[in-house]
Amino acid sequence: MKVIIPIKVEQQIRLSIHNYSNFENNTELQNIRLYKLLISLWFFIYQRQQRDDTILNLKGYTNIHVKHLKKFKININKKTYSYNYLLGVLITSKLVNRNGKYKVGNFTQSYKINTNVLNGNYEEVEVNFDKLIHKLKNKKHWVRKYSSYKKHIRDCYDVKVDLSDYAMWLRKNKGIKLKPIIKKGIVIERTLNEERIFDYLNTALKVNLSNLWFKVSEEGRFYNTLTNMSYTALPFIKLKGEKIVEIDVKNCQPLLLATIIINGKYKKDVEKGVFYDNMAKKLNMKRDKFKVLSYKYIFFSNKKLNSGKIYNSLNILYPGFIDEINRLREEINISRELQKLESQIMVNAIGNMDCKMMLRHDAVFVYKEDYKHIRSQVKIEFSKLGLKVQIK
Repeated sequence: MKVIIPIKVEQQIRLSIHNYSNFENNTELQNIRLYKLLISLWFFIYQRQQRDDTILNLKGYTNIHVKHLKKFKININKKTYSYNYLLGVLITSKLVNRNGKYKVGNFTQSYKINTNVLNGNYEEVEVNFDKLIHKLKNKKHWVRKYSSYKKHIRDCYDVKVDLSDYAMWLRKNKGIKLKPIIKKGIVIERTLNEERIFDYLNTALKVNLSNLWFKVSEEGRFYNTLTNMSYTALPFIKLKGEKIVEIDVKNCQPLLLATIIINGKYKKDVEKGVFYDNMAKKLNMKRDKFKVLSYKYIFFSNKKLNSGKIYNSLNILYPGFIDEINRLREEINISRELQKLESQIMVNAIGNMDCKMMLRHDAVFVYKEDYKHIRSQVKIEFSKLGLKVQIK
């Protein structure tokens, strides 16, 4: 089921579920079922108004017989909430108005949506309920499965996306170029199109509704809904309702490689955070494009590099570097070693600090007041490996 509704309505329904005392013991799945039903009820009234020829511009009440409302009911924790209770939630939330002075017969009352809730912002979101509810598991399940990552998981459930501002940004920037990705060994250029906007917004909705997934790799990398979320959502992230700032390690994978590669010039450049820039300039390409290619050919590849433009540029800028890389590939899986090092620092050391945060591989998002402390600790952890680190 898909519906298109104003974002302010979606936000208010979500907030109402959170604030109602009767729903405070609900599971994530129960809240999403309730969320779906309340949106469906609001949308039902909205559609009835649109089809009602006796009213204009959604300003008049539309008559709705009780028989059309009876289907809106839900059982939660052995208690049934009927359409009347659900309407009460929407009315209390100032999303719907009921005409208390006038009704037709004993079973028909009139309703209208409250257009004031829009506040001049008519940004909309297409909600795909099948995607939102798909494979939902609650917080207790994930904490049991990954008991060593309790703190990390609980932090993730405190993350929300400012959906209104994010949707507005996506609409205004439709058509812009996104960071390229590698798919089946090929660099794919991407643009922000309608399909991606739909996917990005529904992923943000899953985050806001606490429908999250988690996975820990053999290397200790902490994967979840938030790490897979588009980077375009990051400026709109909030942690327990407060804005957060990013601590991003520059050239993290190249920097960690310096612990297993002996090359003075290379180490000097990665510690300065200029490796990607220098290579991109040498190859006459954009930094982001080279960064993607570097993962394909250098950091996440176990194939020897014996020729090509990247091979030649590496030999010119960092003599001996590529020969050592090729030798190491016969002995170890370089990509796994780098991920292990990254996880030891970001997941095990930083992630377990007594501060609220959101981890995203080589970046961590924290409250402004915690920034200096955690930034300092990141530098200390890298220094234990004999590395100086640049923080964006």
